[in-house]
Amino acid sequence: MARAKKTDLHDFYCIKCGNKGIPIARQRSHNHGKFHRKKLYCLHCKQETNHVECKNEIETYEFLEDFRNGVYEDEAKEYISDVRDTGIGKVNLGY
Repeated sequence: MARAKKTDLHDFYCIKCGNKGIPIARQRSHNHGKFHRKKLYCLHCKQETNHVECKNEIETYEFLEDFRNGVYEDEAKEYISDVRDTGIGKVNLGY
């Protein structure tokens, strides 16, 4: 019988608005580094943005403190600018 893989639920916070997004279950053996970025749809901003992965309450507290202190402002602006410049999400109809 196959053994169930152990997972942890990690929270993701939007770098643009600071709100919590949808948590994702991660296998314990495949964890990313502290404050890993993931492009996710933000339920609050209504667009795709980078989100910071927080694995525990301490990382969540650190992220929220950094967010309040403006640590992610430039990154959020740069990401939105890159999306506009590359045309991600635009439909090419060929004419």
